[in-house]
Amino acid sequence: MPNNKKIALYFFYAGLCGLSISISVSKFGTSLGMILLSFAWFLEWNWKEKIFLFKKNKLILLLSISLFLIFVLGLLHSQNIDYAMNDLKIKAPIMILPVIFGLSNITLDRNKIMGVLILFSASAVIASIIGFISYQIELNQGVVLDLRSMSPFISLIRLSLILCFGYGFSLWGISVLNSKFKWILLLFIIWIIYFFIVSQSLTGIVLLPVISIYFLFFVLKKDLKLAISLCVIILGLLTRIGIEIKEISTLVLSSKDLKIKKTTLNGRKYEHALDVPFRENGHLIYDNYCEKEMRQEWNKISAKKYDHPCKGFNYSAVLIRYLSSRGLGKDSVGVSKLSQLEIDAIQNGVTNVYYINRNPLFKRIHIGFMEVMDAYQFKRYSGRSIASRFIYAATGYQIFKDNFWFGVGTGDVKDAFVEQYKKNRLFQKYCDKRSHNQFITIALSEGLFGIVLFVGCLVLLYKRYMGSLNYLFILGQTILLISMLWE
Repeated sequence: MPNNKKIALYFFYAGLCGLSISISVSKFGTSLGMILLSFAWFLEWNWKEKIFLFKKNKLILLLSISLFLIFVLGLLHSQNIDYAMNDLKIKAPIMILPVIFGLSNITLDRNKIMGVLILFSASAVIASIIGFISYQIELNQGVVLDLRSMSPFISLIRLSLILCFGYGFSLWGISVLNSKFKWILLLFIIWIIYFFIVSQSLTGIVLLPVISIYFLFFVLKKDLKLAISLCVIILGLLTRIGIEIKEISTLVLSSKDLKIKKTTLNGRKYEHALDVPFRENGHLIYDNYCEKEMRQEWNKISAKKYDHPCKGFNYSAVLIRYLSSRGLGKDSVGVSKLSQLEIDAIQNGVTNVYYINRNPLFKRIHIGFMEVMDAYQFKRYSGRSIASRFIYAATGYQIFKDNFWFGVGTGDVKDAFVEQYKKNRLFQKYCDKRSHNQFITIALSEGLFGIVLFVGCLVLLYKRYMGSLNYLFILGQTILLISMLWE
């Protein structure tokens, strides 16, 4: 083997391994991996062979490159070129990676692919462990943190997507490996499930059942007993979750009005605000409300004072919501009925009694119901992850309808959203959030022709796959396509 090809081989594998490891933990490492792969591709310096490989893999390469060229064509009618170029830079790997792999003599056999996927999945697991430990340390020091900080290097959604692949990959490993050590993979599976529950990752919570059912169909052909066992476990879990969802919906959507009193037990006048319709577990927030008594009583028992800040609000807001969730009056008597466990929870920003020692999965479902109720009844979307995504998607769809055939262009997506939000009374403040749905984003930026071409390329690429790792290919495609609905 010529020296340049040997060196290219080393750079190629170094870049590929570095890329696989870095996606979960380092933007710099990810970029470096791409650079090493590109350098190895040029270092081969076998242009005649690359032409031959292009002819051999022409259809797949053209389809892959077309996915990127759709956005390049969007430059033709874009006004904000700076935004467009930045967007194209982010999407460049869509074109670069197929060219590198499709026009290189360096082949990836099954073992090398397995090695890359192991690094890819293991890196995400390690990142989640680091994030979890860091979060617990900060929490024990009394710092109130967003759960998304459990993903310290990339967004929690993207880490969850990689972990979902690792979950499906581990299930597959248990079913196909013959080594007794394959059961170590159960530790990874259990950790991934636990991490999704603790971090309340909706991405993971939604995708895990989908991947489990997909694996069930895969294993059905190979091991009927295992398939039946998995089916029983999945049905049992879904039944338990269904029962809890029913209880949560009853708790959140019901109305439980307390008897309205004129004065507190100490003779102070209540400052009712019955025209404020917001509720916690069915109880109005501002009925039987005496702020003076609440402040005095709370400041006696808590180091986090009534008017101290907490997650962008004051502890007063946390206390009021918590007392309401228990159906207590917002006065000295209500505060005096709090246990030490509840006081500690309020000091950590817990706003609802349901969240005390509750399974994080059910807690996230409760929060989801609260968000949807607030959005539907009171038109409150800001700061609500689930509800706001519906507004972002609806706004994007409206932009698409207004620019049906060719879209607004690759560079004008952000500007189009800003203008559309100005027309929406729900967004009085500046907002430039995009649709959080890749299909809608492509449709509004490139129009009907662009989205049809994009989906067509994806379908053809799926049909053209001829490899032996069909389960893993479909697993990756399923996670990718479903994630595009909200990421």
